[in-house]
Amino acid sequence: MSTESEQDEPVKLAVADGVARITLDDATNRNSVTVRSSAAFLRACRRAATDPSVRVIVLVGQGNYFSVGGDINEFLANGDDLPGHIAVLTDNIHSGIRHLVHAASPVVVGLNGIAAGGGVGMMLSGDVIVAKRSARINSGYTRSGLTPDAGLTWFLPRLVGHSRAFEIAAFNDFISADDAKLLGIVSRVVDDADFNEELESVVARLLAAPGSVLGETKRLLRRSASSSLESQLDAEALAIAKRVTMPETLERLARFAKR
Repeated sequence: MSTESEQDEPVKLAVADGVARITLDDATNRNSVTVRSSAAFLRACRRAATDPSVRVIVLVGQGNYFSVGGDINEFLANGDDLPGHIAVLTDNIHSGIRHLVHAASPVVVGLNGIAAGGGVGMMLSGDVIVAKRSARINSGYTRSGLTPDAGLTWFLPRLVGHSRAFEIAAFNDFISADDAKLLGIVSRVVDDADFNEELESVVARLLAAPGSVLGETKRLLRRSASSSLESQLDAEALAIAKRVTMPETLERLARFAKR
């Protein structure tokens, strides 16, 4: 078992038994995005995505908030240097999200509470999103005169369509976990008391899959957003042909044939 974390970091990483667990751990500040926390988020995501021992990545927040996004007080404290401050935040958070989206391992997000602003984009980087029934989502940007970041304008239209994505970004209404599931924003909603158990059940099921097959499936699904049908069919053909040369795949096929 190996662990990697710093006690005073606002974002912690622990790696053990094939699972990298990234925890947004600044509950006092509602897991808001600051220069310090965004840098810690990037470090954790980079390490999780590049560790060859990792087969599943889990991202979750501590307390009643997943993340409320950017720390407005820190914004205002930067005065005339605010554009530079924003550039640092977006560079860190966007780079971290890129690592999660392009990681060769599936990413499971545990939506433990409210996600707002950049927290929504961080949440949407997951391949499976398990939400507490009490959790809520709020874009929040335009209410403050800001435009969305953290990938929200990329993720949301692909999940809910342009019109609904625009409403979510423009009106800043809270979306309940149940409504988010109906919209296709989150994968699963469970009672708060069952949240941790469900999260671990999802992780266990992903770990039970053979080797790198889920990572390759994730890659195919992600690339489809910018691919033509012909290009995607070619990629699928190459991927499945490669899989049938792998001993673990041949072994499973043989076991399936015996059944």
